[in-house]
Amino acid sequence: MRLHQLVVGFLSSGRAGGRAPRCDPITQYNQDGGCCDMCPPGTSMTSLGNCLEPQCKKCEDGEYQDKYTKEPKCHLQPYCDPNKNFQIPKYNLKERSVCSCREGFHCSSSHCTSCVPHTACNPGYGVKLRGNHSKDTECERCSEGTFSQNGSQTEACQRWTECPWGWEVVQAGTDISDQICGAPRIRAVVISVVVIFIVSLVVVGLIFRRPCWPEGKRCIELCMEEKEDPPKENKPLVMHPTATIADEPTLPERLISREEPRTPEEVDDDLSQEISITTEIHLTDNGKFVMQDKGMKEVKLEA
Repeated sequence: MRLHQLVVGFLSSGRAGGRAPRCDPITQYNQDGGCCDMCPPGTSMTSLGNCLEPQCKKCEDGEYQDKYTKEPKCHLQPYCDPNKNFQIPKYNLKERSVCSCREGFHCSSSHCTSCVPHTACNPGYGVKLRGNHSKDTECERCSEGTFSQNGSQTEACQRWTECPWGWEVVQAGTDISDQICGAPRIRAVVISVVVIFIVSLVVVGLIFRRPCWPEGKRCIELCMEEKEDPPKENKPLVMHPTATIADEPTLPERLISREEPRTPEEVDDDLSQEISITTEIHLTDNGKFVMQDKGMKEVKLEA
């Protein structure tokens, strides 16, 4: 490396032919008829080095050096005052920092000595171009079908709400308010009737199926039952011994049929004795006749 620098310095000295040395204007400088190296960006040169081997020192915080130099000191970075709404930059030793305004602020002048807030667009106006470090917000009036309800530094005009099919516009939109949609009245009435009908079916189903409502269920059952006829009273029927039931043998004949055969004289005597007994016939709840003689056992007759 040292040999290379010596060769470069010798060739650039231009002593041959008496010409002036031709040094690199970016990385070298001319001294005593020869070319000397400079310190790279981000450093400064000390007095301890020599022409071909300079001693370089790194820049301190808040300093920078953006090119090759033989200067003994680095440059100071510009101060970005946060009290003037500047962002605190991240310093780079090899380049000069630029003070930038915080989000929502822009430079107050071309020299950018301080930052001021962006303009907020008024209701009825939307943001056309958002503000940046050097420019303020640009606003425009909301066109037909759009609106801006609140002042904003960033929001553009919004489109009105589109009503679904079958819905109607309750309140028309403006440049400062959205469009309001509502369900048609006929549809609302139909929906209400359907809901009431479904609720009624559910209530009736619960009354008939749930055992926890026995009183309500019993009441509905009684109301829906057909009206029944009152039960008939069992009034005694008094019949004359000569009355007979069609196709049915009389009580004396039944009694005689169960006994042993008798002579005509004995049968006549028994009949004459039993005729004097009053016969009573009762009608049961099941619709059957019950015949009873005084002092004798009840005999049921098929109705």
